[in-house]
Amino acid sequence: MATTTPRHVLIVGCGLGGPCLALSLARKGIRSTIFEIRPEPSESGGSISLAPNGLRVLDRYAGVYDRLRDVGFSYHRFGAYVDDGEKLGEIVAGEVSEGEKGYPSVRIMRSGLLRILLEGIRETEGKVEIQWGARISGIKEDEHGVTASLEDGSEVTGDILIGADGIHSKVREHILGAESPKATYEGICLVNGFVPASSVTKPSPDFTFPSFVFTSSGMLMSIPIDRKGETLAWGINMTVKEERSREGWKEFGKSGEAARLAKADYDKIRSEPVRSLLDNANDSQARLWPIYAIPDDIPKWHTPRVCLIGDAAHALPPNAGQGSAMAFEDSAIMVRLLTDGKFTSYDELFAKFESVRRARIAVLKANSKAGGVSKAETGPWMWYLKKWAYRCFFWWKRGQLQMAKLLDYDVDGVDLA
Repeated sequence: MATTTPRHVLIVGCGLGGPCLALSLARKGIRSTIFEIRPEPSESGGSISLAPNGLRVLDRYAGVYDRLRDVGFSYHRFGAYVDDGEKLGEIVAGEVSEGEKGYPSVRIMRSGLLRILLEGIRETEGKVEIQWGARISGIKEDEHGVTASLEDGSEVTGDILIGADGIHSKVREHILGAESPKATYEGICLVNGFVPASSVTKPSPDFTFPSFVFTSSGMLMSIPIDRKGETLAWGINMTVKEERSREGWKEFGKSGEAARLAKADYDKIRSEPVRSLLDNANDSQARLWPIYAIPDDIPKWHTPRVCLIGDAAHALPPNAGQGSAMAFEDSAIMVRLLTDGKFTSYDELFAKFESVRRARIAVLKANSKAGGVSKAETGPWMWYLKKWAYRCFFWWKRGQLQMAKLLDYDVDGVDLA
């Protein structure tokens, strides 16, 4: 077996990226142990979109594509509208090069996707161990391996350790020490609400979901989240200046206050489907996502035996719709490198991983910042000009916005030489 093909990988974090990596490694015969600070699988988070670039990984590497398609809502395009019901065009969400025959996008509850990944892990016949309620207190590495020390006094040793522990990563602190940046609150929250599809009024018979509705109050996204399309989710960005504690954010969401404040920004929008989407939603069932960020210029993502993936290395804002997909892409590229056999050290392997993924993430971050502009509130004159700008843009695009470089990205086609 090649020098840099590990026998045992330690993974910190059991969000989505960690289980995807563990399952992908197991399918290559590589054992892993996941450490998760929570005592049980998380039910937090709203619905998420899985674009074709992420689905390729979940299909070819994790092997759970068919299961998640049985649960989530598959679609190939969004309808783009303004608030008076005028259709601007369509935004392609499925694989551009293959059309309807290729991978779609799938909308699914985050908790549902996690359950599917954990089901896959349970079927690996012991190749993946998950330690729930395990808090890492220290990491030691040398030329022979890496050891994770836990707060209960136990230690686990592996060949390498992967930090998939999110934007507030503790593994990042091991890699960067005093230079490790703290995640900073951006002053914006994403609110996800849910409503029965049967209670939503369409402005015209040809109006379709999923949709983006551009209004003077911002952009409202609405999309089915189950296979039959019986439940619709909507998403709103809103400004919340005051940062809260973890418990404070939880209460802000569960109490319904976050949803009520988000919906209040759209009170002056009286047209459909905006009104029925918001008026018929149960505020206490809405999900809240306060947006945190880390700097783009983190000095490094790795040490000789430890490497970051996902939000721990490169958190993307949720308006990009690619946060989980980037963690999945990271996992696939990491698995390719670990099973390639061409590297003489993990340090060299991790350096290659970092160079390949930094280039990809830079493109995504630029796109997400541009996309966020369309979600901001505007005054009446600016809204009038903005509507004409949208019309001209979709006319220039011949009624269809395509993002082939994003959606058709294939991890197996990336040159790792």
